[in-house]
Amino acid sequence: MKLGNIQAASGTKAYGLFQVGETHGRFPVHIPLHIVNGAADGPTLVVQAGANGLEIEPSLILPHVVKELDPGAISGAVIVAPLMNTSGFEFAQMNSVFDDKHLNKVGRGNAMGSVSEQLVGAYYEAAISKADALLDIRTGSQWSYHHYASVYDDGDFDKSKALAAALGLPHVLLGKAPDQSMAHEAAKDGIATVVAYIGGGPGLRDYRDRDLGRMRNAVLNAMRELGMIEGALSSDVDKTVVIRKHTVIRTTGARGFTFMDKSLRGESVKAGDKLGYVRHPFSGELLEEIRAPRDGVVVDGGASWPVPLEDVVLAILGDAVEEIAIS
Repeated sequence: MKLGNIQAASGTKAYGLFQVGETHGRFPVHIPLHIVNGAADGPTLVVQAGANGLEIEPSLILPHVVKELDPGAISGAVIVAPLMNTSGFEFAQMNSVFDDKHLNKVGRGNAMGSVSEQLVGAYYEAAISKADALLDIRTGSQWSYHHYASVYDDGDFDKSKALAAALGLPHVLLGKAPDQSMAHEAAKDGIATVVAYIGGGPGLRDYRDRDLGRMRNAVLNAMRELGMIEGALSSDVDKTVVIRKHTVIRTTGARGFTFMDKSLRGESVKAGDKLGYVRHPFSGELLEEIRAPRDGVVVDGGASWPVPLEDVVLAILGDAVEEIAIS
């Protein structure tokens, strides 16, 4: 298997910098990539993370997962991109420094476009377009904290759902809204695609071991589901609850400190139940009570930092349609 100048023969691993474009000053732009090429034929799984330069947790664990993988015991190949947006990481921002674009908002990219569009275009063509499955790991940066897998309705829905259910996370959210991400393009191409939201918010400080463990499990469980490695699924929960017809609650016009009731995650609520509140940062005045707009189950994901950005998800409510044992 070869991506650019990174080449791994059957039964070997390789690491390198995959060149994906150039800046206006003709400096090369790279994505750090690992290839684990199994000794036997099988599917190709792409695991990617860090399209947002602030989503750094996956880069703490994914290289270690690569190290523990034995190519001689793998059927197929794994391509791992632990931190795609290297410039955003360097300058502690979500978007690429080169053109201020989010790597997950340019679709499948454009070879004649801006630096970010070139980056995504080259990477999509070389890695994702040739994959059988895509695991896109995201976090909540410093604002939100998540533990769920999501699946688009596009493409091979059944395979994507089965892959999501196998990851070992508490919730699987069906019917993810269409967007301009690489993952959505992959789903439309018929690739089994899961977007897994794991960690963020206080996780790096307070729940690091659990979050990193769940990322590791997600990768290995995806490989087990695809028949790439042997072994039973591993998880710290005994079941995953499948959610459908979800409602996303975001910030309103009330500015201040936003506090959400984290104890409700995974619990059933009724329309009108209090989910959180907004307080004035100087007077302490209660500005708004955030209430459930409908009956439903609170998905394990939402705001953690009390001053969230405008588009940060405060909570997700949905209908529980199925429980799948993890074994």
